[in-house]
Amino acid sequence: MFFEIRLFCAAATLLLFVLTFTSIGKKNIIFLGVAAPILIGGAISLMIRYLGGYESSYYAGLNLVMLAITLLYAWDVRITAGICFVIYGSYLLPILLKDDIRRPEILINNNAFLLGTAFIAMTSAYFVFRLRYQEFESLYRLEESRKALEISKKKLEEAGVLKGQFFADISHELRTPLSVIRGEAEVTLRGKEKPADEYKKVLQYIVLLTEQLNQLVGDLLFLARSESGDIRIERRPVSLSEIFVHVCRAGETLAQKKEIKVSFIGQDQEVLVGGDVQRLKQLFLILVDNAIKYTCSGGEVRISLRKDGRFGRVEISDNGIGIPAEALPYIFERFYRTERARSMAHGGAGLGLSIAKWIVEAHQSAISISSVVGVGTTVAVDLPLLEKAKV
Repeated sequence: MFFEIRLFCAAATLLLFVLTFTSIGKKNIIFLGVAAPILIGGAISLMIRYLGGYESSYYAGLNLVMLAITLLYAWDVRITAGICFVIYGSYLLPILLKDDIRRPEILINNNAFLLGTAFIAMTSAYFVFRLRYQEFESLYRLEESRKALEISKKKLEEAGVLKGQFFADISHELRTPLSVIRGEAEVTLRGKEKPADEYKKVLQYIVLLTEQLNQLVGDLLFLARSESGDIRIERRPVSLSEIFVHVCRAGETLAQKKEIKVSFIGQDQEVLVGGDVQRLKQLFLILVDNAIKYTCSGGEVRISLRKDGRFGRVEISDNGIGIPAEALPYIFERFYRTERARSMAHGGAGLGLSIAKWIVEAHQSAISISSVVGVGTTVAVDLPLLEKAKV
């Protein structure tokens, strides 16, 4: 009889162990882990019934089971307490219900050992679980720190590449007009006496190049200050229609040389937003200047203003050269210009749209560009409307 009980218990325990490697077992790992000690404890309690009941010394096997679960499992103390309670109950309940207790001192002694072992098991489980949890937490934090360091390293490497590219680009952008200025001056000085008109043309060209250099340095200073947080957005109620009175006037001045028509639709609308007047003027002047710059002579630049839900929407459209679809994802990057834009005789270093994007984002707004090569480009800016209560 005892051999069969032991054999059944061993086979069932082995089956539970094998099940832990299956997909179903992995999903129910706690259930299988709890079932094993309860099964063994139940088998020992059954053998105790056949070996003298409460007087049997086999109760020591239950002590071993309780201690074993604290060594083999890293369980929460509540699970350990539950298993100990079931094992202790499988020993005590049959005795109370079936046995004629003639020697209570033996029962008290055995119960004292079992309860003492259960208490030790639960205490041990508490500290083991706590230590393993702390170990897991430390490993988790270590892994998170490692990942954070890898990300920081990657960002530093990318920053290094961008820094190198930045200095290469800025060196090129500064060197080109300086070389031209020097070349024009040297050619003029080496040659024979020339009419005053030719000297005037050279000087005018040099002035134009110095203006481009001044604009480039100004843009670089703006971007540097924006990254360091030195530029503050002073928010107050701003009328976009009033801003575009200034922008359109400036745009018409820029467009006169190329005979480009600048039109404004929506000047009669009162569109109030919260923003920095100077920065918004700078934003729209950049966009209008770009539209005029890349529109051929006799073309048109259209500025439209309207309310669109909770936003004031500004669209600046032109019928210029357009932007290739593959270039649109990079159009806001510093120093980025399309190949066609580089080949055209236009000033600029490709910083304007980077500045425009920074101003838009500083106003918690959005900017988008759609374009078709040979047809034209439309830039849309959505600025949150000012709530009436804040006006």
